[in-house]
Amino acid sequence: MATAPRARQVLREMNILVDGIGNVGVSNKVELPDVEFLTIEREGAMAKEEVIPLLKAMSAKIVLSEYNKNAFTAASKQFGTSPVFYVKGSLIQGDTSSPLLATLMGKVKKFQNPLADRGKDVEQTLEISVSAYSLEISGDKVIDIDVDNLICEIDGVDLFQELRNHIL
Repeated sequence: MATAPRARQVLREMNILVDGIGNVGVSNKVELPDVEFLTIEREGAMAKEEVIPLLKAMSAKIVLSEYNKNAFTAASKQFGTSPVFYVKGSLIQGDTSSPLLATLMGKVKKFQNPLADRGKDVEQTLEISVSAYSLEISGDKVIDIDVDNLICEIDGVDLFQELRNHIL
């Protein structure tokens, strides 16, 4: 029996909050960190790319749809504890709405002021060097990465648990 095609999934505007600062603004463009592992090419009669269980550095980009003083405050937090950004949105698929929550800890490495362009929407961009990242969809944590504590949990599997046991 053939199954019906699934309805396309749409992400609604997202609220961006910063711990201890407040609402940074609304965004309809967020680039969450890619989870990318290092690779090495093994030489021989038949070359093969091997995946090494080490993560590449992560970064994120948030494009705000407004000028907001809290964005400047977040960018000024370069010393001491890194700010924690919360990206809260809704995934809509057919008649179903699912909450999405991404939590990012890191320093703002690029703060791009919007260009004044009369009659066009304001866009203010923050690029973040990410040191911790978690993603929850419908309350289920599917990614939990903490670089400083050597944690890399994907779909409930802690990929670095054995490594931590060896070195800590």
